Formats: sequence, C-alpha cells, structure tokens
Amino acid sequence: MPVIQGSVSVAASSVTDSILSGSQFEFLPYDSALAFGLVGDANAADLRLDVYSGQDVLAENMQPSAQNRIPVFPDDYNLEDVAAAGERIKVRVRNTNAGAARTLFYAIRVVPIG
Repeated sequence: MPVIQGSVSVAASSVTDSILSGSQFEFLPYDSALAFGLVGDANAADLRLDVYSGQDVLAENMQPSAQNRIPVFPDDYNLEDVAAAGERIKVRVRNTNAGAARTLFYAIRVVPIG
C-alpha cells in the first residue's frame, strides 16, 4: 500500500494549489481507496484546505488540527474516498495569516482495490 507523505510550508497570505503536484500518485494508476491525514503546525488556525478526489469534493475551507507533526493513523485520518484509475488527487492549502508562513503535514494512504 503506497503512502504519500511530506510537509509543505505555505508563505504568508498565499495559496499552494496542489501539494501533490508531481507525485507519482497525483493521478491514480489504479482504482483506490484513499485515506487523507492532514495536520497543521502549532498555528493551524491560519490554514484552510480544499480536498478533491477526482470529481468528489471531500472538504472545502477545512481547518486542520494543530498537532504539529506528521499525521498518525488512524487518529488524524478524517477524510476517506474511493477513486478510479486516472482520477486526480488534489489538496489545496491557503495561509490566511498576513505575516508568517505556516506548515501543513500530510500523509495519504492509497490502497489498491479491485
């Protein structure tokens, strides 16, 4: 089971359109069950997330928890979906703070189905 894991720093008052851009699994190679773990730094109140799985909108303007670490399974995985081969996984993150960068920690579990 593949896992996409990392962190992204989002500059003050800016948007990172797709944190998975360039990932091998940005466009799913096979039908998959997905589980999203999305956690902010200690100042996560400044972050807003939009999460898409193909045509499905899983979250809009979601504020992540402020655990300040890579997500822990299953505690931090609060979004799940099933997506077909070829569909795009997209997580957009906005930093609403005008003065400081914020960090989003993420892990996405990709479980082949079928």
